[in-house]
Amino acid sequence: MKKKQIAPTELLRKHEIALNTFVRENWEETPQEIEVKMNSLKAWGFDLIAGLRNGKRAIFVSESEQGRQVGDVYEEEGETFEVQEIISTLPKNAQIIVEVGLQDRRGVIRGIYRTEEEDVIIFTLPAAELLLATFKKRRLHALIEAFHSSGLTTEFIRQRGVTGKPWGYEQLPAKMRQALRTAQDIIDSQTNAGRFTLVYFGKNKNGDDRYIVTWLIPTIHLFDIDIAEKIDKTLAALK
Repeated sequence: MKKKQIAPTELLRKHEIALNTFVRENWEETPQEIEVKMNSLKAWGFDLIAGLRNGKRAIFVSESEQGRQVGDVYEEEGETFEVQEIISTLPKNAQIIVEVGLQDRRGVIRGIYRTEEEDVIIFTLPAAELLLATFKKRRLHALIEAFHSSGLTTEFIRQRGVTGKPWGYEQLPAKMRQALRTAQDIIDSQTNAGRFTLVYFGKNKNGDDRYIVTWLIPTIHLFDIDIAEKIDKTLAALK
């Protein structure tokens, strides 16, 4: 069977788009785990609890919407839990750590309560599930709309309008250049890893911008709610 040939005009269009797709990229470091603040745990919808698990002292989490109170005793997945304290401030020697891995061909996130003596896994969830739930809870609508896939890295794709003749860098509107600068700053100074691309096609007949933006970032960094909010703000500013 004869292979279909790409028309010269189509090849020229792809060439122009490739030359005018502006990239900000850095893969200096992709951490296996990061420390997050208590406000991230709250943003994910969890309360951190000290109590008894099957009669033994333990640290665990409960979904905030359950409204657990001191003294509550409940069963979950065949285990018995007793709430003795809702932890609001971490002890000085304790940390909340998150790590991302692959399981059953999809990304998973593990939350770990770490002290000098031990690591306790407090939850394991599909990364995409927890990310989307967090974005919804925090009203990060630009991230929800652009969300494409999640594994060890997460990809966001935001496209507006149909493609056309791509504009050169000197022709880019101010907000497009600002997006490139902001993405560069986030990648270089906060995540130390990621890839942001932007190609701009001008405005349509209604005066709306036409563009394609992609952002690939190690999934682990999106569980830092401060970083997630900055990425959402950057994407939302494109409108």
